[in-house]
Amino acid sequence: MPALLLPIYILIFVGLIYLVGVRPQQRRRRELEAIMNSLSPGDEVITVSGIYGTVTEVEDGETLLLEVAEDTDIRIAKAAIAKVVTPAGHEADASDDAAADLAS
Repeated sequence: MPALLLPIYILIFVGLIYLVGVRPQQRRRRELEAIMNSLSPGDEVITVSGIYGTVTEVEDGETLLLEVAEDTDIRIAKAAIAKVVTPAGHEADASDDAAADLAS
């Protein structure tokens, strides 16, 4: 009898690993792709390294120009964008996003 339950336990374990590990990672990857595809001049962003700046130009390929100070632009990879900074007028949206992140 216990030998018959072993395959069921294995399937349950694999299912839990998928639900806890794989699905959230896939969702996070889709969200980052959506952010990178929707970048436009004027968006305030934070890079993976913690640099705050404003997108001034989205170049062909995988790069963009980021203004980090007045008249100071740097060229970075789109993949280096960690998140888009929410404008101050949208504080309610930011709290909704934080609540959604906690729920997932």
